[in-house]
Amino acid sequence: MGLLQRNFLDKAAGSGELEIALVIDGTDSMSSEIAGVQKSIRQMIDDLKRFRGDGVRAAIVVYRDHGSPSGEVTMLLDRFTNDADTIVAAVEKLTPESGAPFFYELPDLGIYRAINQLPWSDNPEVSKWILMFGDAPPYQSTKANADSPSSKRRYSDDVLTNMAAQKGIEINCVLCTSDDKTEASYSTVIDQTRDFMNRLSSDTGGIMLDLSYPEIQKSLVEAAGRGTTDYAKIKPINGADLQMAARSTKANGNQAGDEGSRRLIKMAIVPHEPFQSMSFDPTRKTVQVATAIKRQMSQLPGVKVASTMDIRRRLQQLRERGFSDDDATVQGLASRMDVDYLLWGSLPNTSQITTAAYRRVDGEAIIQVSLDGNSEQTADVLLTAAANSKWDQEPLCELARRVATMDERAILSESIANDSATRDDLLTSIEALEQALALSAGDPESLPLLISAKTAAESAIDAEPENPLAHWLAANASFNLASIYFRNNETGPAEEARATFKTSLRMANRHASKIRSKPLRLEIRADHSLLISGDLKKAIDSYEQMTRVTNPLSTQLRGHWMLSGIRSGDWGVPETSVDLKKAREHVIQILANWPDSPQASQLKQWLMWNETSQKTEFDFLPQTNQTLEMLVPEASSNNF
Repeated sequence: MGLLQRNFLDKAAGSGELEIALVIDGTDSMSSEIAGVQKSIRQMIDDLKRFRGDGVRAAIVVYRDHGSPSGEVTMLLDRFTNDADTIVAAVEKLTPESGAPFFYELPDLGIYRAINQLPWSDNPEVSKWILMFGDAPPYQSTKANADSPSSKRRYSDDVLTNMAAQKGIEINCVLCTSDDKTEASYSTVIDQTRDFMNRLSSDTGGIMLDLSYPEIQKSLVEAAGRGTTDYAKIKPINGADLQMAARSTKANGNQAGDEGSRRLIKMAIVPHEPFQSMSFDPTRKTVQVATAIKRQMSQLPGVKVASTMDIRRRLQQLRERGFSDDDATVQGLASRMDVDYLLWGSLPNTSQITTAAYRRVDGEAIIQVSLDGNSEQTADVLLTAAANSKWDQEPLCELARRVATMDERAILSESIANDSATRDDLLTSIEALEQALALSAGDPESLPLLISAKTAAESAIDAEPENPLAHWLAANASFNLASIYFRNNETGPAEEARATFKTSLRMANRHASKIRSKPLRLEIRADHSLLISGDLKKAIDSYEQMTRVTNPLSTQLRGHWMLSGIRSGDWGVPETSVDLKKAREHVIQILANWPDSPQASQLKQWLMWNETSQKTEFDFLPQTNQTLEMLVPEASSNNF
């Protein structure tokens, strides 16, 4: 029944009333599934009500076969009610009975009775579901058997789906497993069961969950072991909210001084190798050059750098359209990504780097440089050339001249390591971590990337034990690995990753003063306050400082992201620190000012953002980091 809470609850997202008829196979072969329904029905109703309010009403229909003692169909709850106690009491009365005379059952009759005998609302605004659980198909023939005249198909698929459509009812199906005694019969007819359920669900706009596949069973067992996720309800968000936030951010930038009033510059920085064979492997030198430039450019105020995953996706689209010419690819990629400049080049030999800044509007390389040196020098050399170029009105050149007089200029000349091997390890870790965190939770590609990020960071730590960036990267990778392992019930690896996370974040905080970048120092202090020392007040203050418009855009984004979680009750924070109005404000800031970021993508998924209507259709934020007490036990001892 946990599957209801994880696979069907997304369908319940939204507002308005919901009528749901549980149509359950009540035969002996369903004993374990029936027990699961009885155990979890209250939680399911509570979850649905949390999303829909008291407008959730349920009825219960049980079908068997004509040889069952209780008859073919029992209307266990023949009216829709929102009273959870009544629903639970009705389900508890359900007892498995014989499915005689055959393994075939009468799900068609159960569905028919649910459609026609339950008092469904006539209001088209009320959502209407049937949720059927079963392990056997209906009889395949409408003709009566001489020895068992009642053993026949009563209603065809077309009849059932047409009747459901007339009343606006979606039919959702769960193909359950059977018990050992009936395994042979179950396997013989499973294709018939699957076809029947697929037809009902697909033709009525419902969904089907097939538990006959071992991998799906395994996923559900793992999901059930993770417990339920709590949600915080915020007010709906619409396009007008985002427009207002964007205008406010721009106004605040103007008030911050001349720096803030400069227009936003968007860049895509790609691996320095041919487009047709371009790889995004974090260990490649061509990728590390791009990572180094990206890291430094993203720390400059007013610069937004595209993510690697977005570049990969857009480049793949161009490849599918047959783009093969480099010049066309440069301009096409820049246009698709809506960036002002695309930075791309090559590595003619092991010590030489060439790079150029291409304008989106015409694909022209307005700045080109070549240098002998390490990848960390590339951004500084490029901006120096831009500052001294002939392009007086070019935004990139204006940025370069502005940076020349700012404190951020020192960041461009700061080395992240003492030797090239350690620098390469850190760049590998930075890139692998960025790519992993851009993927959705549970994406199989994220685990190897996180492992790569952690391994590379630990290699850098071995070479430079007091390197704060190496420790911070190891902490980030280990935290996310621990979260994955905990979700998968892999206790041993989770505990190991947790220990590395805590040690690394402590070390990053201890040596943070060695980092020249003020925003990064601030972020390390904030993470340490939240996740290690349990000083929530200090953490909130630090994250709020990160959101100031004078900070790099990437720093502002991470500050808003962390505060949206903290203020919605995530991270195990006490009720006194929850402020749903502020949580909503931080969410709006992310959606308005970083619409293409991985964080915005995640929020849009959670809140079911409708691009057409420009509004959220699900107004709940999941508290995904409530395992904090498992990850960081000290937090609970500090009133965290």
